[in-house]
Amino acid sequence: MSKSPSFTGERFLPECSGEIWYEHWHRYALARQLSQHCTVLDVACGEGYGAAMVANTAYKVVGVDLSADVIQHAKNNYGHHTNLQFVTASCECLPFSDASFDLAISFETIEHIEQQKEFISELTRVLRPDGILILSSPNKRLYSDAHDYHNEFHVRELYRNELEELLHVSFPHIFWLGQKLLFHSAIWPENQACTTAEYLVNDNQQVTVASQPSVEPMYYIAVCSRNPTMLPTTFNKLSLFSDSVEMVYQDYAKQTRRVMELDQLLKNREHLIAERDSFLSLRTQQMEECEHLIAERDALLDMRTGQLSERTEKLNVCTEQLNARTEEIIKLNTLLTLRNEQIAEQEHLNVALNQQIDYRASVTWWLKAPLRFITRAIKGNS
Repeated sequence: MSKSPSFTGERFLPECSGEIWYEHWHRYALARQLSQHCTVLDVACGEGYGAAMVANTAYKVVGVDLSADVIQHAKNNYGHHTNLQFVTASCECLPFSDASFDLAISFETIEHIEQQKEFISELTRVLRPDGILILSSPNKRLYSDAHDYHNEFHVRELYRNELEELLHVSFPHIFWLGQKLLFHSAIWPENQACTTAEYLVNDNQQVTVASQPSVEPMYYIAVCSRNPTMLPTTFNKLSLFSDSVEMVYQDYAKQTRRVMELDQLLKNREHLIAERDSFLSLRTQQMEECEHLIAERDALLDMRTGQLSERTEKLNVCTEQLNARTEEIIKLNTLLTLRNEQIAEQEHLNVALNQQIDYRASVTWWLKAPLRFITRAIKGNS
C-alpha cells in the first residue's frame, strides 16, 4: 500500500470524512448497479477507490486520470484486481479506440473542464452505440449562487438547463437523478424486510406525505444513452446510503465537542479580556497620574526657567556694569601709571636739584666760585 496523495480540498480521498464521503461513495454505489458484466471507463478516477468498487461487479474497468502520481498510487493500492487497469491520460483526449466501453463514469469532472463539448464528444466516441454514460455535476444555482460561494478548482459550473443542452447533443435520452445530503429520522421494522417506503415532510408543523424529497438537489446525476431501452428502470426509487459506523454522527459529535471546547476557550478569552481591561484601566489611571505629575513638573520647570531667565538678565546687566567699571579701572590704572611716571620724573629732578643744592652748599662750590666768576667775565669780554 502506498501513501495517499495529499488532500487538496477538491480531489476526494477514501480517508476523508463528513458530507464529501457520503456523496462520493453513494454515487459509485449507484454506478456499481449498472456495471455488471460491462466494460467500464472511469474518467478522472482519482485515487482509484471508485474504480476498484465497480471492478467487483464489472467485466473490466479502466481508470483514467491526468495525474501520473495519483495513477501510480492507484496501481499500487488496487493492482490486485485482475480486471482493473489504470492509465495516465487527459479526459479530453482518451487513448482508446471508438466504441470500446459499455459504461462510462464521470463524477464531478465536467466542472473542471473548459472544453466541455469536446469532453462529451470524446465520451460519446469511446462508448458503444448502446453504451451508457452516468455523469454528475454540481447544481450551480444551489452549490454556488445560493451560498455566494466560489470553488477555486472549478472552471465552469452549469445550471441544469445548461447541462441538459450540453448532454442532449450526443445523448437524446437522459434519466435525471438528484443528490443531496439530507437529515432524516429513519423508522423501520426490526428484523424484517422493508416492503414499502413512505416519505413524511414537516412543513411549518404540518406533516404531509410526499412522493420524493421536496428540496433542490445539490448535484445532478444524469444517466445518458443514445438507446432509450438501455436507460435503467430500477432508479425510480429513493436510494439511501449509510455506513455501519455512522461516520456523520461521529463527525457531528466531534464538531460538537470542538464547539464546546471553543466555547470554553471563548469564556476563558473573555475572562482574560476582562482582566486585561482591568489592568488597562489601572494602567490608564497610573498614566493619568503620571501625566499630572509631568504637568506639575513642567510647570515647575517653566517657573524655574523664568527665574533662570531673570537671573540671566540680571547677570548680563551686572556683567555689563562690571565691564564698564573694569574699563574705568583700566583707564584709572593708565592715568595712575602716567602719574607715577610723572612723580618718578619729578623725584628724579628733585634728586638732581637736591644734589645741586647740596653741591652749592658745600665748601668746594664756594672755593670754586671766584674761578667761575673770572671765567664768565672772560667769556663776556670776548
